[in-house]
Amino acid sequence: MKKLVLLLAILLLAFPTFFVAAQEAPVVASVEAFGSALPQGYGMISVDDFNVLLVEQELTLLDVREVAEYEAGHIEGSFNVPIRTVGQNLNLLPDLDAPIVVICKGGGRAMLAATGLNVLGYTNVKVLRGGFDAWAGEELPVTLDAFVPEAGSAPEIDAAVVAAVDNFFATLPEGYALVSPQNLAAELVENPPILIDVRTDEEWNSGYIEGAQHIPVAEFTARQSEWPADKDANIVIYCQSGVRGGLAMSLMRIMGYTNVRNMSGGVNGWLAAELPLVGVPFDLNTYIASYVAGLPETFNAVRVADLATELAAENDLLLVDVRTADEFAEGFIAGAINIPLGELTQHLDLLPNLDQPMVVYCGSGHRSAIAMTALNLLGYTNVRSMLSGFGGWTNAGNPVSTELTEAVAGTAPEFDVDVFAAVDAYMTSIPEGYWTVRAPDLAVELIENPPILIDVRTDGEWAAGWIEGAVHVSFADMFTLQAEWPQDLTASIVVYDNPTHRSSMTMTILRMLGYENVRVLAGGVGAWTNAGQALVTE
Repeated sequence: MKKLVLLLAILLLAFPTFFVAAQEAPVVASVEAFGSALPQGYGMISVDDFNVLLVEQELTLLDVREVAEYEAGHIEGSFNVPIRTVGQNLNLLPDLDAPIVVICKGGGRAMLAATGLNVLGYTNVKVLRGGFDAWAGEELPVTLDAFVPEAGSAPEIDAAVVAAVDNFFATLPEGYALVSPQNLAAELVENPPILIDVRTDEEWNSGYIEGAQHIPVAEFTARQSEWPADKDANIVIYCQSGVRGGLAMSLMRIMGYTNVRNMSGGVNGWLAAELPLVGVPFDLNTYIASYVAGLPETFNAVRVADLATELAAENDLLLVDVRTADEFAEGFIAGAINIPLGELTQHLDLLPNLDQPMVVYCGSGHRSAIAMTALNLLGYTNVRSMLSGFGGWTNAGNPVSTELTEAVAGTAPEFDVDVFAAVDAYMTSIPEGYWTVRAPDLAVELIENPPILIDVRTDGEWAAGWIEGAVHVSFADMFTLQAEWPQDLTASIVVYDNPTHRSSMTMTILRMLGYENVRVLAGGVGAWTNAGQALVTE
């Protein structure tokens, strides 16, 4: 008898656990069934498509905003069931296959409601993208007259599934389990939650929040083994805009997770808050565009007279002569060190730290503009190029020297690997002639085999006259006007300005971005007119 009582006691202790497990099985099955066959577009419908459906079908319009929001204005024919009470009012909804459109203020709550309804077995649920705000923003009609549907009988749905979904709705916290990017950023420093990124592989590979794990929403329920084991763990889910994050967060809460939130606005909101991603692939175009946008009005050029004044004063300015060794041996500006242009990236250990002031010069200003651009892109923040080069220096009567300054090698700074690779590949490929064309030779080409001419001067300079046939893309606006660049990367292109500083920078940039046949008009507009060639003004 005692053994029987003991056995019954054991069974009674075990029964509640067995009961809970049995109750959870239908919930798991419903969640997995929905997660394995997510609707196209996650059930989102635009205002325009919604308007079409209103004409073509009889729709059930479920507004899940709070009562006060609904009473302030709503779409005609919609009825109000605040989201926390949806699970208790299934008798107001049609059968499981009838078309339902869920509406809230901006779409967030509607996605939570739609996810819950989908898990319950409703098969034709859509979410109005942008919510009531999008509808009103299109100046479409709204009403204050409440619509109250006739109550019927709720569909037959497994009680455990109804209980789980109802609990999800009823226990939604204030703010509907959203966390702003700014608040999440603070939490990641002070008390980091578990981060789950539910975007696609392609989106993940474009950059993600540091510390996140990746489970694409299409695989989310199939990979439950990767969900945190602790159902009370602090979890934040995010996607690109917030839609998929809300869907995944809903599924986890229905499965019994108690502290899951969705980052509002997703990665778009994170970036809008100027917060960083990691794993972002290097984009040379974006990197160079940012560099050009940050250039000063001088484009880091310095005139001969201004440099002479600077050198006369006490300073720690380093002069780098990028002419050939033979040119350098014939005379140079006192104190300069010589690193020929094509060897520059191989001897960065001869340069000072990234912030120390440097001026680069060559024979005419062309090679030094290339070198300055390369150094700027590598991260040197205080490098300028001397306009008109060593020729301009001597023509101004400034002294030259043949007394060598010993360049002491140190340790080169650490550079971004991708940036260095791009700059080094370009610098070490520069041929003899440095991709220039003389004015007389260009004049012949324009008759026999015209290249594309690009004038990178300012609007005012252009208005004073340009080479016939040229297109105008000012250097400062070159990335704003990128759509006007030649599409053929193999096209013959000649860039010019006055003299050659901006055009040399432009040529460098275009070649680094893949253009194979870009040259610079040596001497620019001045050399063109000095060669007896005309400019046009119309």
